[in-house]
Parts: sequence; C-alpha cells; structure tokens
Amino acid sequence: MEAERALEAGKAVVLNSVEFSYGELKILKGVSLEVDAGSAIAIMGRSGSGKTTLLKIIAGLLRPERGSVRVQGLDIYRDGSRHIWGRIAYIPQSIGLIEGASALYNVLIARAPEHLLNFIIGFWSRGDVRDAMEALRIVGLDGKARIRVDRLSGGERQRVAIARALFQRASIVLADEPVSNLDRDTAENVVRILAGLSRNGVTVISVLHDLDLALSYFSRVYVLSDGRLREIV
Repeated sequence: MEAERALEAGKAVVLNSVEFSYGELKILKGVSLEVDAGSAIAIMGRSGSGKTTLLKIIAGLLRPERGSVRVQGLDIYRDGSRHIWGRIAYIPQSIGLIEGASALYNVLIARAPEHLLNFIIGFWSRGDVRDAMEALRIVGLDGKARIRVDRLSGGERQRVAIARALFQRASIVLADEPVSNLDRDTAENVVRILAGLSRNGVTVISVLHDLDLALSYFSRVYVLSDGRLREIV
C-alpha cells in the first residue's frame, strides 16, 4: 500500500478502470483518470453520458461495479468513504440552498456535521462567522451575506455554493454543471472563481457544457462519450 501511495504522490484523485451500470445500461466502461492536486479539470459530454455518475463515484456517493477510486491516496471503497468526509465538497446541479435563510447561514451549515449542536440551536462561534464571511468575500458576496438566498440572482446563488465549499475547508471541489441556465457573462464569472480555487491548492473537477469556458479556465479538458473518457486538451 505504501508503494501505491508513493506512486500517487501529488495526485488528488486516481481512477482505475471504473465501470458502472444502471440495470442493463453500461454507463462507464473502464474509466481511468489521474488528477494532480491543486489542478482544475473540466469534464464534458452529452446529457446522459455519465458525467454526474462519475462525479458521484469520486465523491463516494456511488460504488462502482469494478475498478478502484483513490482520493488523496485512500481507496475510498476499500478503506471506507468516511475517511474522505470533509475533504470533498460536492456541488450538485440543484445546489440545495435553504431558500428562506441568508447567504451567510447557507455557508455556515457546511460545518454542521462538525458542530451539530450549533446547527440545531442556530449558534455559531465568532471564528466560524469570520471564516464564513471570508469565504463570501472571496466569491464577492460579503456585501450580501445577510440577504436571503431566494433574493439572489442565479450566479450569486452559485457563488454561495462555492463559498460553502471553501468554508468546509475541502481540498477537492466537485461541481456538476455549475453554470447551467446562467447568461454568458455570469457563467464566465462563476467559472473564473471556481477554477481559480486551484491557485490556493484546491483541486477542482467540474462538469461543463461550454467548451470555450472549459478551454479558457481549466488546465485539462476531457470528454466522456460511450462510457469512455478521453482528454482533448
């Protein structure tokens, strides 16, 4: 095992011959991928090609039928996905914000598993609030921290989700179509912030549908087609 980890030094995620099916439909057919720590990569493909499935497998939410998934040197399906809890932030297509709550509160709940009592009674330490405000500042929303998220624009809501990932102290961010249904300028702003996390050592893996944005902001771009992943840049 030590030899395996030594070989994977500097790799945040390593997939080896991953396969997955929904019933008789084979979605992933031996997908392999190595992602350097602190890099930003984009995955593209047609609707239904398996992009979301692939992200969920990396996040430990779906178990592959065959193959291995190593996150920061740990085989998450052999060693247990609990070992990566907190290391990965998964931003789904429906980002799951609490509509009646403020942007600040939606960021603070990212640490609810660590501070369950705080979550229940609605009390947060000064340190937590400071860190949450800093995360909102990074995405340009510190001035709207107290505003309810149902009053924010689509792009601002996506930035709240990114701030939540930062506040979680995740070293890997998985984003599933983070700019769908956004206008071009707003989408570019969100992608710029997301990909820019890699400058602070965060590994970013994002599903995108816009090739121009992917090529402009991500160091490597892949296409998932017919169950196989190939690099185009």
